[in-house]
Amino acid sequence: MREIGLICLFGFTSFDDIKTKQVRVLELIVFGLLGIIINFISPSITLKSIAGGVGIGLVLFLISHITKEKIGKGDAIIIAITGLYLGWINTLVLLWISSIFALIAGVIIIKKYGLRTDHEIPFIPFLTLGYLSMYLIRFIGSVFL
Repeated sequence: MREIGLICLFGFTSFDDIKTKQVRVLELIVFGLLGIIINFISPSITLKSIAGGVGIGLVLFLISHITKEKIGKGDAIIIAITGLYLGWINTLVLLWISSIFALIAGVIIIKKYGLRTDHEIPFIPFLTLGYLSMYLIRFIGSVFL
């Protein structure tokens, strides 16, 4: 259930992030509430881990505010909601993997199109790619074990 919720969250918000560079508040509310409900019905992550995962997003939100949105506030909120589903360790891993994908794509885009290094790219699609990579690695690992 968690996997479906996250894939839907990333799918819907990736589309919006690419198209409008914004995310819809309604989507954030729906998937945030869904994450809370999933944890209430089927708790598989400790409350401490969930709080840490949400805390990562809140720290990024604060950094976004301080840096005048060098990191988008929508991205920070998505990461906080992701913390509801994954807990703090997996949220950090997702953020790390996604940042690597964004770095690679950013370098390619800047080199190919001759853009400035401060060119903005949507980050949520990289969260989607990062999560799918994590899921695939876990799936492949379970096949071999």
